[in-house]
Amino acid sequence: MTPSLLALLLAQTSPVAAQTVTGEAALQPSLPAEALITVTAPALPGRVLTPVVGLSGGALLDRQPRSVGDALRGLPGVSVRTNSRGETIARVRGSDERQTLVFLDGAPLAVPWDGRVDIGLLPAGLIGGLSVRKGAGAIEYGANAVAGVLDLTTRASGGVGVAQAGPYGMTNLSAAGVLPLGGVSLTLAAAHQAQSALPVAQLAALPFNQPDPDRRLNTDLAATSLFGGLGGTAGSLIWRVSLLTIDARRGIAPESDRSPAQARFWRTPEWSLTQAQIALELPLGTATARAVLWRQWFGQQIEAYRDASYTMLRAREFNDDDTLGGRFTLSHGLGPATLRWSLSGQTSDHRQTDIAIAPNTLPSTQAAALLYRQTLASGGVEADVPLGGTRLTLGLGLDRATTPRTGDKPAQPSRQAATFSVALALQPAERLSLTLSGGRRNRFASARELFGEAQGRFLANPALLPERAWLADAELGWRTKGFTLTLTPFWQRVDGSIGQRIISVNGNNLRQRFNQAAATSIGLDAALQVPLAAGLTLELTGSALDTSSAGQPLLQRPAHEAMLALDWARRGAFDFRAEMRRIGPARDLAPDGRQARLAPATEINLRARIPVLRLGKLPISATAAIDNLTNAVILPQQGLPQPGRSLRIGLIVGG
Repeated sequence: MTPSLLALLLAQTSPVAAQTVTGEAALQPSLPAEALITVTAPALPGRVLTPVVGLSGGALLDRQPRSVGDALRGLPGVSVRTNSRGETIARVRGSDERQTLVFLDGAPLAVPWDGRVDIGLLPAGLIGGLSVRKGAGAIEYGANAVAGVLDLTTRASGGVGVAQAGPYGMTNLSAAGVLPLGGVSLTLAAAHQAQSALPVAQLAALPFNQPDPDRRLNTDLAATSLFGGLGGTAGSLIWRVSLLTIDARRGIAPESDRSPAQARFWRTPEWSLTQAQIALELPLGTATARAVLWRQWFGQQIEAYRDASYTMLRAREFNDDDTLGGRFTLSHGLGPATLRWSLSGQTSDHRQTDIAIAPNTLPSTQAAALLYRQTLASGGVEADVPLGGTRLTLGLGLDRATTPRTGDKPAQPSRQAATFSVALALQPAERLSLTLSGGRRNRFASARELFGEAQGRFLANPALLPERAWLADAELGWRTKGFTLTLTPFWQRVDGSIGQRIISVNGNNLRQRFNQAAATSIGLDAALQVPLAAGLTLELTGSALDTSSAGQPLLQRPAHEAMLALDWARRGAFDFRAEMRRIGPARDLAPDGRQARLAPATEINLRARIPVLRLGKLPISATAAIDNLTNAVILPQQGLPQPGRSLRIGLIVGG
């Protein structure tokens, strides 16, 4: 079993990994030097960080995910679902998906207009490892990193190729490798995902808008990704430049819980994201300066149809986004303490063109684009203070948001809010660790939340205020002879949490975002690993969550999620993995605006990887993966069940 990224981080933060760890792996002190500049908030000596879980490239191969969204399933405190726009999003500890930022090699990937990125279109084959930081994260993450951060890192060494196929045209192809070229290192990666449809688990769970008993209507996908990175040193300067581009088209499953007159029938024939980055790290005597600059271009076309035939257009929406941003940090000593100064900011332009199409007419090309602009800035300082046998990290900062361009909507005032945090690490006994952390973080409404109308489905609310989250957790870890246990109780309170309500306008039920009463979440994350025999490990991870606002449960938040896994790996011989995931009950809104119950469900997944031959030093393994073995009906959202059983077989080269 390949060690997880978490095992490497735990040498400095916590005693428990999210994947089986060998004794040798647990002793590795840090990441390679060339990877340090890609870590958003590196685990430096004396620094106390909030709880983290993660997976390395080897662990990703064992779990055989197609996308980053697939890879996150089963990690404690992380919930993954596909929303009504067809986007795969992650929630940490029941928080809103926009409260969880996604970073790639230190730069944010979220499209600022919407405040999120579709992690179902980020192929797992491009990723060398991932980690999820929970709670009041480091000051480097900047504004809007409220309850969690997903840090993705590209491959730092070696190479691997994956080819898998399955029914309904399912294709998963990826290749990534690092080539040393004299004094520089070249990273290249490519991936392609495709499917003609997703399988149906149970037709009875799709009472509307599902004519075929087996293939989920309008769930085709084709996505191609390319990545290139070049890094090296110039004297004492460490540098890296990289470019990621993703082009996709897909269908979006219609809501199955409402009649054709109420459902929406959408497709996304064009979806493209390109991001260029520069990362620098420079020692300055006893200080260290780090900088990350990014430029992101995003484009999207959404087509709305009149019915499930997808032949008659009702409207078109064109989105065009251009974002420029950067982050600078400076670390230096001050007596026994270490200070880290951080300044980050980005500005994003969003141009949107909405075209309404009357019945039996051709689409018009004469429509004016509306321009929106939002600027985010954040600055602050953290201090690492040694206190005898304990360590203390304190943080203080200020976040600010402005919207100088608002299309045809009313002007918005500038918003700002202070942020602070404290984290204390103790070691009560030799194999026991305790980390206490807490603080306040802010999230400003995205421009889409402020101004977006989503082709007539949403009603804009110009009075929307920013969210302010108070967070606290206590991570208790114990490790001995391969046995690991982590228990992390947590508490969160979000003032002005942005929710949705139904408002009737001229007989039409529209959804509007508004600031809810304070929302409180209390829960427990847990992770247990037990070696049962040589190469055989039992893993138990999960979360329990109770979350409510004004006495009502928050929507689409399962009361618990847990995964029991058996991993049997004989190095060089085979790797078998069986997972049983339990998703607890939740609540959601029915089409009439009343609350509906989402039933609990159990999902079983199987994985196998068996070496078949070697080409010189290059191993080739056969793979098989079965998702949702029992065809369970899993409802993360009303009317949008997860796919039914699917089988993938293929080959892995290298790894």
